Parts: sequence; structure tokens; C-alpha cells
Amino acid sequence: MAGTAREAAAGVQSAIQETFTIASLNIDGNPRLGDTLTGLAQDRRLDMLLLQEVGDRSADGSVFVARLGDRLGFHVAYAPADRLDAMHTQGLAILSRDPLSDVRTYPLERHQLRFKSRCRIGQAATVRTTAGPIRLMNVHLDTRINSRDRLAQLEPLLAALDQVEGPQIIGGDFNTMDIGWVGSMLPFPYTQHQESAIRNRLAEDGFVTPFVGGRPTLKLLGLPLRLDWLFLKHIETLEWSVDTFPGTDHRGVSARVKLKAEGSAVQLNQGSS
Repeated sequence: MAGTAREAAAGVQSAIQETFTIASLNIDGNPRLGDTLTGLAQDRRLDMLLLQEVGDRSADGSVFVARLGDRLGFHVAYAPADRLDAMHTQGLAILSRDPLSDVRTYPLERHQLRFKSRCRIGQAATVRTTAGPIRLMNVHLDTRINSRDRLAQLEPLLAALDQVEGPQIIGGDFNTMDIGWVGSMLPFPYTQHQESAIRNRLAEDGFVTPFVGGRPTLKLLGLPLRLDWLFLKHIETLEWSVDTFPGTDHRGVSARVKLKAEGSAVQLNQGSS
């Protein structure tokens, strides 16, 4: 059944597809969001989906992603980040209407926080679209760290993307709170500008985002925070949205995009050589 669904999903894209829709959502380990994500994919006609905090003690992340992929007819990749118990993990997932290749996991610097310390990873995959390959990077950075540590945690992923030419998207939960932390415990709002620190660093590598100044994706300590992002390189944004979903404390971000001619040409030429 899964193979038939994927063949049907791919069959409608025999011609070169000019636009794509991608979304990212931290699902807060909620195993009951399958229907919500299926509805999102169908309503927005999603082509790619990045998920963070996938899996809990009732459903391993790999099982949740496989079932969702079967429902959508999408190709899937799952990367466990944390072992919750002997049977269950939680991690990152990439789902795509088009085939995935060169799937990789990157371990990130681990910070020993006073509580809720987690293993942090980045997950990468190449989506083989009819217009050419797009390199995706799915991230979930630490919470209660300051700008310098956040930038350092992100750096290995940017170094990996620097080895790739052509269209790229890096998205996920960056946890960019404009808060300074003392000992990962005491918050001091607006003493750090982590959002702009991340945006500026990504801009140095040619990434842009449409979500600057947009709707917050989470509220903490009464503060409107933009934690969740999509950053694009050699890709043009046509439409974008920030949406609320029941069952998770994060809002999702999505964008309809188009490859820039120079970006797709580089990759297509490389692929044909």
C-alpha cells in the first residue's frame, strides 16, 4: 500500500515542478498529531515537512514517522536524538513527496543544563525534485543557552552546507529567545538578541527568511518569541504563514517557494556531468 501511495503521489509530478511548499513544526512529542499533520499536508499541498521532537514513551519516533509517511505517500527519514526508555526514542524527521538521498545526521555540542539537558543533532537530506535537488537541513538547538553558544552549536551544520552548491533550506526549532541566561536557570529578557544573531550569521552564508518581524511561534514568560524558522538559499519565497496547531506549544511555519534560476542551474549541471 505504501509503495502504491508514493507512486500515485509522484505520478502527478511528471512535468518539472516550478513551486514547492515546505513546513516545519515542533510537535512536542505528541503522538496524536497524525491527523493534524495529514490535514496540514493536504490543505497546503505540502511537498516537504520538517518535524522536531518526534516520538514519546507511547510511540517511538520512527514508528510515528513511518505511519505518517504511509498516510501521505511521502518518503521519510528519521534521526533519533534522545533515548526516552528501552523501547522509545525522540528525534527529528524529514518527509518529502519526492525521493530523499544522502541522508545524514550531525551530532551537535551538548550543553549540561541544570534540567532537561538533551542530545542535539542536525538532520540533512537531499530532495530529488523534478526541478533539481534541494538540500534540506532540519535543526533543533538548545533552549537555555546564550547567543555565542547557540551560534557555535549551529556552526557544524553551516560548515556541512558550505560543501553543497545550489538550493538549500535550513529550518526547524532554533530556540532563538531574546533572553540572556545565567547558569541556564535565570532568564533576563532582552539582554541578548539571539534572533538577530542567528539571522545575521545565516545571512553571511547567503540565507534569507521571510519570517522577520512575523507572528511569534511560542510564548514563554509572557514574551512573544520567534523560535521556529525557515532560511532559504537560492530560493525565492512566494507566500509564507505562521499557524497554530492544537496539541503542541509551538506554531508551525510554512512557505511556498520557487527555485531561483541560478541556483537550480548549478545543481542540474552538476548532476548531468
